[in-house]
Amino acid sequence: MKPMAEQSKKPDPIGRLAGCMRRNKKAGLLIYAAMAALALILFLSSGAFGGKKRESKPAEAESTQTFTAEDEAEKLEKRLEALLSDMAGVGRVRVMLTFEQTGEQVLALEGRSGSGSEESRPATVSEGGKQSPIVLTEHLPRVRGVVVLAEGAGNIAVRLNIIAAVGTVLGVDEKSVEVFVMAA
Repeated sequence: MKPMAEQSKKPDPIGRLAGCMRRNKKAGLLIYAAMAALALILFLSSGAFGGKKRESKPAEAESTQTFTAEDEAEKLEKRLEALLSDMAGVGRVRVMLTFEQTGEQVLALEGRSGSGSEESRPATVSEGGKQSPIVLTEHLPRVRGVVVLAEGAGNIAVRLNIIAAVGTVLGVDEKSVEVFVMAA
C-alpha cells in the first residue's frame, strides 16, 4: 500500500478539471458551454418540452385518456372506502366527498404582439381532425367535506380512528369529516 502523502499527490479528474478552469478562463468558459449544451440536449430529448415521448404506448390510446373531476372523485372515494374497511372494527363503509369548486386547467397560450397591444389565445393541437387546447397543468378541486357511513361507527374509538384517517389521507381539517353509523 502506498503512503498517504503519495496518494494525495494524484488529484482526482474533477480536481484537475477545476484547476484547469481556474488557470485558463477560456477553457473554463468552453467547459461551461459544453455542460449547458449537454443539459439542453438532455432536456429536449426527454420529451418535457413537446418532444416525442419514448414510450411504447400507441399515440391514439394516450390522446383518448381523459378524466373528469367526477371520475377522479369516484376513484378517490373507492380508494378511501377500501382503506377504511380494512381498519379494525369499521366493517362495511361508504364515503362521499364534496368539493369547493370544479377543477381548473391551465392552458398554453400563443400570443401576438403588435402596435402596443397583445393578443393571446389558447394554443391548440390537432387530434383526430379536431382542435384541442394544450393543457399545461390540471388542478383538481379541493375537498370541502367528507361523509362516512360505517357499520362500526357506533364505537367512539372506531369513529375517531376513521376521522383521523380521512383527515390524514385527504389533508382536510377533522371538522370537515362527519361519520355516521351505517343502517343495517
